[in-house]
Amino acid sequence: MLLVAMLALGLAAGTAQAQEHNDRPEDLPAGQGRDETFFTCTACHGIAIIVRQGLPRERWDATIDDMIRQQNMPPPDDADRRLIVDYLAAAFPPRARGRQPNNPFLNRP
Repeated sequence: MLLVAMLALGLAAGTAQAQEHNDRPEDLPAGQGRDETFFTCTACHGIAIIVRQGLPRERWDATIDDMIRQQNMPPPDDADRRLIVDYLAAAFPPRARGRQPNNPFLNRP
């Protein structure tokens, strides 16, 4: 509840710009921290920007710092932040990119 109150206070004070979207918490993968993540992140943007990412835990954590610094997001308390970062790291881990070692075109003599 503290997080919701902080978000409402931040929005009322004009520190974050809410955008309209039709997203629901259920649109994100199930997992501990989904609701906290949804309500924290969608105060400013829809879930599409989250779903497109695939980041290691450290980068998700740094992204929160970026949102606080660059977008005036109200900082979540430590417990909520850990929960959100853990959720994002589990639900949206780094994706394999580029050519993989098992690519037959890379293994030509």
